Amino acid sequence: MAPPARTNQSQTRPPRVIDARSFAAARASGGEQPKIIRSPRSRNVRGGNQPPNRKPKPSAKAAKAAKGNKNGPRRNARSSENDEGEDAEAAAIDQILQEQVVKSRPTPIRYEPQEINYSTLKETWPSIPTDMNSRSAAVYEKLSSLGGRFANGYVPPYELGRRLWKGQSVLFHNENDKAEALEETKRLAQLRADRISQRKGDLVEPRNVEFSPIDAANTKSLMGTFVQGNYPKSEVGKDGHAVLGEVSKNLRNNGTYQTTGKTSQFIAKVESLVSAGRKTKSV
Repeated sequence: MAPPARTNQSQTRPPRVIDARSFAAARASGGEQPKIIRSPRSRNVRGGNQPPNRKPKPSAKAAKAAKGNKNGPRRNARSSENDEGEDAEAAAIDQILQEQVVKSRPTPIRYEPQEINYSTLKETWPSIPTDMNSRSAAVYEKLSSLGGRFANGYVPPYELGRRLWKGQSVLFHNENDKAEALEETKRLAQLRADRISQRKGDLVEPRNVEFSPIDAANTKSLMGTFVQGNYPKSEVGKDGHAVLGEVSKNLRNNGTYQTTGKTSQFIAKVESLVSAGRKTKSV
């Protein structure tokens, strides 16, 4: 039976694959070198027509780009969201830093000159008792020294609060100093209550601290001492020696002998010495 006739005689055959090992085998055997079958011209010519049954092989870069395009949109969307979040966080941090810089800048205060009068010169007014202003200046100077304040000096409000907490005399120049000093005193009271609570293990309420002005008795004593000049008289009797009066006055002005009992002991010792001297002279 004859083979079926070919229906398409003009159909081109696919290029034959040539194995390079066949050339090496021929040389080794010493036989005749086979003829090299060249590939069709259409395979070597660049830009030529490709065989009809083969698809062009993509290059490495094109394959990598095609593989990246599969996951590209999803990764790009995630990266864009992360970038937007980082940008928003950086913008928020920059805004906070700018606000801190603006707050730290000193606020300019316009200088407004004040008229010179007694109220502005009261702290440095001479305390010589020549007129009413000088007498008032002398009283103000004494009160300032009792409160630990001096002319043209400055004491911060928290220091005034500490002095008030210790029970010292405090002189306030205005209501703001008084309010801030009371706040500092309350803070110190709270710290003391916290320390006691930690030591005892029980909750201790802070002590109520309030500012109490000088009462009438202390005001009268201060006025008599610093304004009127009413000083206590010597305790030496009429029959006492004149030297004892001077000794008592010096002891009263000496701060080291203000302790209870010291003055009486010293006076008793001096009286004993004076009386002993009188007895020796009479004999």
